[in-house]
Amino acid sequence: MQTSFIPKKTQVRKKVKKNYGGLFMGIGVVVFILAILLAGAVFLYNRYLVSEIERMSEDLARQKGSLEREVIQELSRLDERIEASKDILDKHVTLSPLFELLERNTLQEVKFESLSFYPEEDDWILEMNGTANSYATIALQSDVFGDDKNMSELIFSNLGVGSDGGVVFDVSAKIDSRLLSYRNSLE
Repeated sequence: MQTSFIPKKTQVRKKVKKNYGGLFMGIGVVVFILAILLAGAVFLYNRYLVSEIERMSEDLARQKGSLEREVIQELSRLDERIEASKDILDKHVTLSPLFELLERNTLQEVKFESLSFYPEEDDWILEMNGTANSYATIALQSDVFGDDKNMSELIFSNLGVGSDGGVVFDVSAKIDSRLLSYRNSLE
């Protein structure tokens, strides 16, 4: 019978290798730590942006309060004047391009004795009375005017023989308003 509970043999302890998951466990820990760091950085950046927005809002409120009402009213009146000037400039008509068009497109054998010019809707109407040395010259003049893109709805009428033996005629045409625009002539 054994009277002692103490073993008579010494026990040999085996060394157990502790396995912490290996390579995948190491990568997982690194990724986890990076995720926590990035989440903290995003949180701090968000706090920074919120504080910057609040600071800028306060600055804007201070600046808005510091503007003088008189300056604002004066700038508003100036803006109205500039817009009115632009409107006037857009509606302003210059006739020099019309006379250049007539000079460029009128044959030497044709002479205009009267000219009338008035607006109609978005275009301008040009009416002229003239004389030429023959009907063929008037036909050629009609072709020359018809080839110009700034003239449309060209009508030659009241053809007849004048007192000096030449041919008299009337002509009317629509003139493109862009040709006469002062703003376009500046460009």
